[in-house]
Amino acid sequence: MELALGQNPYYTTIDNTSGLPSNSIYDVFQDSKGFMWFASGKGICKYDGNIIKTYTADFQTSKSGSCIQEDKYGRIWYENFDGFLYYIQNEKIKALAQNMPLGYFRYGIINNYLLVLETDAVQFYDLKTLKPTKKVSLKFSNLNFVFCTEDKLYVFDDKLYEIDESGNTKSYFFPANFKAEFNAPIVQNTRKGIVIISKYTNNYCYFENGKFIKRKFNFPTEFIQNLATPNDNLWLCTTKGIILVDSKTNQSTTYFSDKNISFIYKDKQHNYWVSTINEGVYFIENFDTKIIELPSKPIVITKSGNDILVGLENDAVIKIDPKTYYCSGIYKGNLNHDVYQLFYDANSNTTFLTSSHFKLIANQKTKELGVGAVKSVTRIDAKYFSYAASNASGVFTIDNGLKSDWNNVIKKYKSTVTENVTHSNLVTNCNGKSTAYNPENQTIYYATNNGLIAFSKKKQNEIKYNKTTIYFTKLYYYNKAIYGFSSNEKIYSISTRNEIKLYDLPKAIANEKIDRIDLENNSLFVFINNAVYEINIDTNAFKKIITVTKDNEITDITLLDNQFYFASSKGIIVKKNNSNKTIHLPKLFINEISVNDEKQITKKDNILKFDENNIKINFTVLSFVPNEKFSVLYSINNSKWNVLDTDNRNLILSSLSPNEYEIRLKINAKNCSKIQYINFIIKKPIWLNPFVLLFLSIIFFLLLYTLYKFQISKIQKKNKLALDKINLEKNLNQSKLKAIKSQMNPHFFYNALNTLQSYILSNEKKQAIEYLSKFSNLTRTILEMTEKETISINEEIKTLKLYLDIEKARFEDDFTYIIILKSEIEAENIKIPSMLLQPYVENAIKHGLLHKQGKKELKITFELNNDLLQISIDDNGIGRQKSAELNTIKNKNHNSFATEAMQNRINLLNQYTHKNISIDFIDKTNPLEQALGTTVIFKIPISY
Repeated sequence: MELALGQNPYYTTIDNTSGLPSNSIYDVFQDSKGFMWFASGKGICKYDGNIIKTYTADFQTSKSGSCIQEDKYGRIWYENFDGFLYYIQNEKIKALAQNMPLGYFRYGIINNYLLVLETDAVQFYDLKTLKPTKKVSLKFSNLNFVFCTEDKLYVFDDKLYEIDESGNTKSYFFPANFKAEFNAPIVQNTRKGIVIISKYTNNYCYFENGKFIKRKFNFPTEFIQNLATPNDNLWLCTTKGIILVDSKTNQSTTYFSDKNISFIYKDKQHNYWVSTINEGVYFIENFDTKIIELPSKPIVITKSGNDILVGLENDAVIKIDPKTYYCSGIYKGNLNHDVYQLFYDANSNTTFLTSSHFKLIANQKTKELGVGAVKSVTRIDAKYFSYAASNASGVFTIDNGLKSDWNNVIKKYKSTVTENVTHSNLVTNCNGKSTAYNPENQTIYYATNNGLIAFSKKKQNEIKYNKTTIYFTKLYYYNKAIYGFSSNEKIYSISTRNEIKLYDLPKAIANEKIDRIDLENNSLFVFINNAVYEINIDTNAFKKIITVTKDNEITDITLLDNQFYFASSKGIIVKKNNSNKTIHLPKLFINEISVNDEKQITKKDNILKFDENNIKINFTVLSFVPNEKFSVLYSINNSKWNVLDTDNRNLILSSLSPNEYEIRLKINAKNCSKIQYINFIIKKPIWLNPFVLLFLSIIFFLLLYTLYKFQISKIQKKNKLALDKINLEKNLNQSKLKAIKSQMNPHFFYNALNTLQSYILSNEKKQAIEYLSKFSNLTRTILEMTEKETISINEEIKTLKLYLDIEKARFEDDFTYIIILKSEIEAENIKIPSMLLQPYVENAIKHGLLHKQGKKELKITFELNNDLLQISIDDNGIGRQKSAELNTIKNKNHNSFATEAMQNRINLLNQYTHKNISIDFIDKTNPLEQALGTTVIFKIPISY
């Protein structure tokens, strides 16, 4: 059965699995640096060949759009389908401050101006400031398309308006029936002028020098949704693929007939990018590389004379004619097992294959051989083939009548005949993986799970690498040597002397992980995770022949008539071996240099502070082929080059010491010698300056000396304070002793005893007993208080009452006293210094009331005043002045205790307890300045 296979070019898909936010793509553009831009259904995207960055913002009315352009300042513009314009500047999306748009009509960029359609006008914006400048008024009646070339804006209305940068406007009348034939025009630019096509008809025309030249396509069109003009050919983007119309011959070719295509773009590297409505973007390196889609996934591929043989995953083998791309089935099994081994022998015109069993195809007949699961076959001589199989490996022949130098060796081993095929197991009890034959030393090599076995006519032995067993998975012969791929993913060569050496790979791929190898003629094909490379064994020249993408696995390769044939998960890829194709090297861009994750610097001559020593360099590697990954090398101050991970796009330098730095970055790829330099200086901290160090040393020793002096002073002060405290306590005790003496002075005792005697003489036993009891209680209380520093108000009042009751007996009935305790006072909890009030009460009686004629009154009040305990001792005596005069007459050397000793005691208490007890004296007088008595007021901070 013969089938015509697809004629589509080979493409790589970039979709949401690659990082696109949406598979709906409406426009493609390449900027001046080489980055690709996609207008998707969910925002505009930037693509560097590996990483996609999407730019969106909440202020956008909608995210989907089209019409991507770049202005002279490097800003990328696009328009959403609501008609609003946005631009990317410094990696951020911004909106143009514009009036309400008419809807989605294309804008234009001409030199220094941005041209935007508004109601009945074209508004010019200055590109530098983005401010509106001039306006060209037009009255629109049937506006249906806008298009801009490098120097003119074309507006399709009832007339065609042509507007230049200066605002000069020309109008042209359309030819007869133009509106009917081009009711939905699409416009693009060519070297012949602008070309206009109709969405719904097969009409198109060129407009040049004011003339319309109408033409027709020689094929019907249903719906054209966009137009592109790479190479001045017309590329019609439709819902059923791309139709390429040759501008010279008018012949058409259709690609991707089952795809909904929105646009096609040719970049500066001559690659093509095809955007689709629902499958992302297709990258096409060139249209000469074809993809032959097969009914089942190909696994292995080899050449068969002038044809290509392909083993499929559904237990089938097909033959492809390279000229017509027609295929015919030559074998179909029934088990749907992978055909994983395929070998064509030109001498016998026989094909050997392995799926579920080992079989041969000759003269359109298939024979099943009882050899087992054969994984590798190679010819030894005219008679014998070598094979490697699961349980045993050996040789077989399909013609026993032929002569061979190996006959005498092989007849020593047991042979089995199946379908006229005789096979002999030479290496048993091992799992054979591959086999190869070196005619130079007449040795058959078997790669097994027990190591590499060399079988010659004389002996059989294991060959080791550095005295260690080595495990190969593939063996190939070329030019007197065997080349092997090991299980540790390295390539080795085996000489005719059976010496194993590691094969030196080119530096660009030396560190890459190798998946598999193949060898055709003098070409060694190396499969890595994202590409297949060809190495010329004779010249060591190497090149990448195809990029491998995530969505397409390549499993095998063959070379025929200067064309590569790849077995891939998408089908058979056919690519010309064009060594003259221009290779576009990747580019390295420094995006941002940040310091301490905050400050940003430029690449040269930056002076940083000593603590600005955490440097992060963000860069981009621009690849012009999708999924072509390159690592980056870096060097610090001419040190050796270090390699960053392939996916790493940040160089982080932490905690750098003060120094001058030159950071070098370059791409780790062949011929990529351009280096990016970054220079900066991290200054030493000021304290590392020699003069500053000397100054700081002096300051340090001065501080040490000052600290020493301070400590000595502190100790002396501490000792002085201790001595002062001792003296203070001594003075306080002396003051307290004086207070005791005041309260227990001989005169007081004399008066008290006289009063007691008078009670006894007058036979007033009851009063005498009560008086004596109070006197003894007062004496005991005073003695107890000498042990206390503070007493409660209740204890003070109790003592005062005892004292006043004893004194009252001297005055008979003309002396009264009252003690007032305000209700807000907690008399049991509030403390006051012991023996504080009694001397002042005694002074009030002895010097104020004793000499007064008539009623003698004493009032003591306890109350709170602004968080202070206020105690007042008020008498209606003769006053302090009159009392002083009497004391002077009576005793010229009299010195009142209250005025000196008690004031001194209060000062000592304040110093000792760090409190502020105050005492005030108020001399009461009438309007005639006559004394009415004295009031003593204490103010004591409350303590509990």
